[in-house]
Amino acid sequence: MATKPTTTPIVSSITSIGTVTATATTTTATSTTTTTTITASNTPTISPPQIGVIGIKRTRNGDHKEGRNSKSRTRTFTKSMEPPVLSFYGTQPVPLPSRFGSLKKRLVAGHESALEASWARLLAALRDEIKYIEKHGSDLIPSIDYTDIDDADKVAPFGAQLKRHGIGVIKGVVPSADASRWVEETKKYLETKHEYKPPPAQDPTCFDFFWTPAQVRSRAHPHVLQAQRFAMSLWNTNNDDRLATRFPITYADRIRIESVSNGHLTVNGALAATHEDSLIAAAAATSSTQIAQIDNGSLERWEQDGYGRAGLYDAVFKGDWESYDAWDPAGRINATSDLYNGAGACSMMRLFQGILALTVVEPGMIRLLPSPKLSTVYFLLRPFFAPKEGPPPQGASAEEWDAYLDASNWALEKEQSTIIHGAVPGHAQRVTAAWHPHLQLDKSLVTPPTLQAGDYIIWHPDQAYQFSNTNYRSNSRPQTSSSSGDGKGGSPASDMTSMLVYTPAAPLTQTNALFLARQRKAFLRGHPGPDFDSTGTGLGSEAPHTGRLGEKDIREVGGEEGLQAMGLAPWSISSSSSHSRSRGHGHGHGHKHASSSSASSEKEKKNGNENGDVDADVDMDAPSRSSSRDSRSSSTTTNAEAEVVRLANIILFPDRYDFYMPTRASSPAPVSRDRGEKERERERERDRDNKERENSDRDKDRDKGKDRDK
Repeated sequence: MATKPTTTPIVSSITSIGTVTATATTTTATSTTTTTTITASNTPTISPPQIGVIGIKRTRNGDHKEGRNSKSRTRTFTKSMEPPVLSFYGTQPVPLPSRFGSLKKRLVAGHESALEASWARLLAALRDEIKYIEKHGSDLIPSIDYTDIDDADKVAPFGAQLKRHGIGVIKGVVPSADASRWVEETKKYLETKHEYKPPPAQDPTCFDFFWTPAQVRSRAHPHVLQAQRFAMSLWNTNNDDRLATRFPITYADRIRIESVSNGHLTVNGALAATHEDSLIAAAAATSSTQIAQIDNGSLERWEQDGYGRAGLYDAVFKGDWESYDAWDPAGRINATSDLYNGAGACSMMRLFQGILALTVVEPGMIRLLPSPKLSTVYFLLRPFFAPKEGPPPQGASAEEWDAYLDASNWALEKEQSTIIHGAVPGHAQRVTAAWHPHLQLDKSLVTPPTLQAGDYIIWHPDQAYQFSNTNYRSNSRPQTSSSSGDGKGGSPASDMTSMLVYTPAAPLTQTNALFLARQRKAFLRGHPGPDFDSTGTGLGSEAPHTGRLGEKDIREVGGEEGLQAMGLAPWSISSSSSHSRSRGHGHGHGHKHASSSSASSEKEKKNGNENGDVDADVDMDAPSRSSSRDSRSSSTTTNAEAEVVRLANIILFPDRYDFYMPTRASSPAPVSRDRGEKERERERERDRDNKERENSDRDKDRDKGKDRDK
């Protein structure tokens, strides 16, 4: 398994104002070595990469390939989380080992004619889709108040728009008073430890902290768990799907903090690194290339051992992309999204990416592409096609660009190359303006409206998004009392902090339970999330932090459900069923409105066509071939769901033998829970006894030492 590439600038100097020169940059990986030269007047040029073999076995730290300079691995800080690969800013994508050419050939073998025809249909649909997005912009992002997620009349249009465009905002999930307390508590928590790995210069507000009070409390908050349960219920689940969306589980991700003091970005009170302090940041600053990111794997989407396990994208590769259902979770349950052990690459199945705003966030912080189906199909098929005539030069007319993008100018490669555009081992998938021109990222990326403290924005796991750390800070912001304060005309926004917590929505599955066992251990020890420290990234531990929250704090915030979400308490089907009935958010919640959602979409399409509007709604909600799938009832438990709960309990609580015994609901009886509590109490007593013995032994040793000194 190849390790994730790391980029180390060897020489970097500022030659004049506005001109950054950097040379001899080495991207260290088992697959590529790239040399890049960057100036302010041109985009990076990428030399032909030296291709190695991406094997299945991970290289050890002591393994050195012939001719490799071991000193190039030395750096002040270890590699940063998910930095953009320099080649993404170049003009040519990086070729991969020859096996990827064979992989592409196998995927399309026997479907060549169907694939070419489907490509033409896709480009036509995508052209109309981009026009529609450009016209409506952020109006395509629906929102619903948290207090209305039980209201069927309000859920129906929200669910239809969410599934059509892949993005939604649930307002007021966390009370603003709670959010404010978490922010202040987290600021104090971070001030207790000053030895930390600084964020990368190209993303100076994303911190590698995982167990701050804001993160721990928000993940366990009952409103957050209920919002996740509601959102996941909108997926097209089936009675045979081995997942339980009624049991959301936590994923330890990072936190985004921006502190501004007198107009300067600061980190714990110190001036933070500027956007030009690294070679990658310089590449981003000097290149006009638009780049968006897609999480949950890159090459894995084409590989048999990745998403190919259950054939998630088979219809796309066979030329029948219209039948691909972006909201069917079945093909994702057993997929492997991290074949290359990339640092920060998610190995847990997530049904939604999400961000919980703990402060007011103005538009521009994040931009998303509101087309979960067409954009996904496009970047999946793009590596198989090549233009007959290259792109026109800058400043070319609209007619020239239309001719370049027209389907007649693109053809299926007769000999499939080893290139998969925007994908390299161990990194997230990227889509770029140069390599994915039909997405027209300058027109299709839209920004959500202002987020208030406590708002929760979610998007489809295949959705392309782009973070900005500089552009939105120039926007006008509401002044807080501390910044406007005394009425004497003080400097605007003199001191302010914005805080966002990455909060994806993940269901309980067998593989997610296996990951949760590792994450639980990391939490108890204060270590980074498992996905972020799996390749020796050198992230520090939060164990020494004063005020680090524990199991007791989670129970106070979220009760039994909060503990379950962290893998600290077993699940019970019976209690979940009653909860679902009382709240109305079982698995069937989304399906209850399936017909109304579909009708709403068809009505919108019809009205748009009558008015001469371009909707390009190619039946996005759910293909007719899957719309008849049986939905789960909110008041019943399926055998598949009960089995998931049973296996999860066995994985996380192997000492509880009652989970191995068949019961009516495959759930522990109350007497079993009591017995488990007694066993845990006995374990705590043993720990206390051991500590007392250790202290006593230390005292005896100390006394003996004093006697010897005498």
